[in-house]
Amino acid sequence: EDPCCNIFIMSFLHIVIGVFVVLKSKHAMAPIERSAVVSATPETIWKTCFAPMKFEVWDEDVKEMTDVSGPCENGTTFTFVMKSGDMKVPQTLSNVKENESLTFSGRFMGVNSVGTLTMTAISEEEEYKTKIDYRFDLEGPLGFVAKLVKKKAVVEGTELGLKNIVSMSEEAQKAGK
Repeated sequence: EDPCCNIFIMSFLHIVIGVFVVLKSKHAMAPIERSAVVSATPETIWKTCFAPMKFEVWDEDVKEMTDVSGPCENGTTFTFVMKSGDMKVPQTLSNVKENESLTFSGRFMGVNSVGTLTMTAISEEEEYKTKIDYRFDLEGPLGFVAKLVKKKAVVEGTELGLKNIVSMSEEAQKAGK
């Protein structure tokens, strides 16, 4: 037996085991899931934040949306031009139910990004209340690495996006838009 071959095999096994441990460890970040209650109707939230197809107004990580192929509906494609490094991340809408939910997803350099927003009316008395659930995840071959390296930025970006949706929607509801 060649000792070099044995050393190579042992090194390779250590790398494989190390990658498996990282993937299965508690440090491998779960999807970010945040919720908020908004003093606005689902209709106001939808027409303020989603129908215009200008997600950059509430997602501060997005510089602009380009190549928007249509309205906020299933199958619409667009590109997020990110503020960080002007990266261009192609996206597609799915699970679009007007005034209820949408998912935007795309892939860039081995990382799949998936954001899902759902709106549920919880009160329609004198003051409208809607619960918004925002789930964001980075998946794919390099998704776990991106989450480990950029964990704080991913969490803060998700939380700030939700906060902006809340404030914009409440302002629009008060203004009667």
